[in-house]
Amino acid sequence: MKKTLEKEGNNIIKVGLEIEADRAMKAYEVACRQMSHRLNIPGFRRGKAPRNIVERAVGVDYLKREALENLVPEVLGQVIQDEKLDIITEPQLESYEFELGSPLKLNASFEVRPEVNLGNYRGLKVDVPEAKLPGDAIDRALNNLAEARSTLQAVDPRPIQQGDTALLDFECFVDGQLVPDGKAEGVLLEVKEGNFLPGFCDQLVGKEPGKEANITARFPDNYRKTELAGKEAVFKVNVKEIRTRVLPEINEDFAKSINQESLETLKNALTERMEMEIKQENEARSQKAIVDAVVANANVQIPDSMIERETNLLLQHLKRMVEDNGRSWEAFVNAKEYVDIFKEKKEEAKTRVLTSLVLGAIVRAENMTVAEEEAAPYLAELISRYNVPVERVRQDEGVRRAFETLSRQAMEEALTRKVVDFLLAQSEINYVPEPEKTEETEETKTEEASQPA
Repeated sequence: MKKTLEKEGNNIIKVGLEIEADRAMKAYEVACRQMSHRLNIPGFRRGKAPRNIVERAVGVDYLKREALENLVPEVLGQVIQDEKLDIITEPQLESYEFELGSPLKLNASFEVRPEVNLGNYRGLKVDVPEAKLPGDAIDRALNNLAEARSTLQAVDPRPIQQGDTALLDFECFVDGQLVPDGKAEGVLLEVKEGNFLPGFCDQLVGKEPGKEANITARFPDNYRKTELAGKEAVFKVNVKEIRTRVLPEINEDFAKSINQESLETLKNALTERMEMEIKQENEARSQKAIVDAVVANANVQIPDSMIERETNLLLQHLKRMVEDNGRSWEAFVNAKEYVDIFKEKKEEAKTRVLTSLVLGAIVRAENMTVAEEEAAPYLAELISRYNVPVERVRQDEGVRRAFETLSRQAMEEALTRKVVDFLLAQSEINYVPEPEKTEETEETKTEEASQPA
């Protein structure tokens, strides 16, 4: 077999092959025999029809394509192995010349992993902002527990105040017409700006039970029902009742109500849990900081095709989330904010590809591998998350393929954790005080939090 290899761009390998005529003919004859076993040709038992009859039944070109499907993976696999090519995509057959009795000529291409020039990845010193428990952490945790166990109690009729919960009936009108499904009864709404439509709760303040009121509010431009997006609506509201949230007193009885011996043991349990969360947060920050530093020291030209594939994967995941929330993907893509979302996803894709390439280069440089037992915890978690019925792996091909996919993913996750742990062990982590939040940051967060869900 004659072969030529040519590199195109950063990571495209073009392969030209000339395969001996007898080898190509053997592949063609195998295709004929296989087709003969699949065809029901009058006058012949299955598998016994001669080649010319099979050719007449399905056509020579069809049989050539069948032969290529068997032969091409074999010969390209041989090239990949002989040349020690680190491919990242399936080979693509671009053209071929297949004349029976003559050498088979074909051209194919595939992407190989781009070269990564690793910088220094050992002995790095990295500053990491340290997460710490705020001084009022216990009080806030106790208050959160109390709020989770709070109850709503009706109050004597009075004007609605911020923080109340109102029991409402309403009808929604746009352009003077009742909106389909725009009538609701017995709606419980906590009167807090950010709930429902912008401005709705502010206008609800001061309204009294038993009195009807009109509230005007505008649907957001990105509202999931595109026919209402950006439109002004008038709500005819009937306040039926006002309720206020009553929190249990935080005392010994409260602690016992959640299966703690005393208030002190409850506080200790909360402290232990929060300290564990802080520890995990600092570990995550350390991992990200060291990986970012190693990636910054490396040099690699990322092919556009890799970024495009990763971007498409992220967008497919986003599409599922959008559609699971009942919104049209087409409407989402046509919304004005999609341009910025797409840019964010593309940048995220670039970061993910770059990180994967650099960590993979370190794995190869350090000859790292993972054993099945190291990947077992990751596989168990994936099986549980996706509810894969392992007991049906042998009986169901679809389940088997899903299991094999999860197995590969578990191995990759275990290997990623191994290389990150290796980098941490080689580095010096210096925890520094976390930067204080600026007023601008807090204001931005407040504005973001007030946006409707």
